[in-house]
Amino acid sequence: MKKEKTIYIGEILKRFRPNTGMPQEEFAHRCKLDRSYMSDLETNKKSPSFTTIIKLAFGLEMKTEDLVSEIGKTIDFARFFKEEPEK
Repeated sequence: MKKEKTIYIGEILKRFRPNTGMPQEEFAHRCKLDRSYMSDLETNKKSPSFTTIIKLAFGLEMKTEDLVSEIGKTIDFARFFKEEPEK
């Protein structure tokens, strides 16, 4: 069975969403995401697809590359790539 490499962004969303001045439900609507899914992202119960990352960047009024850079700062790359390669 293939192991998924998971990236969580809850801490990033909790840090940057308040800058939008929007409550979670309004922010989710702006990102074209369900509020319960947004909650799952913020509590690290779910990991976003790249398409979702683009939507989140739009909602945060950030460039996608800036959000990806913030995500990259939170990844332990040594551990992340220590696993077997995906086939």
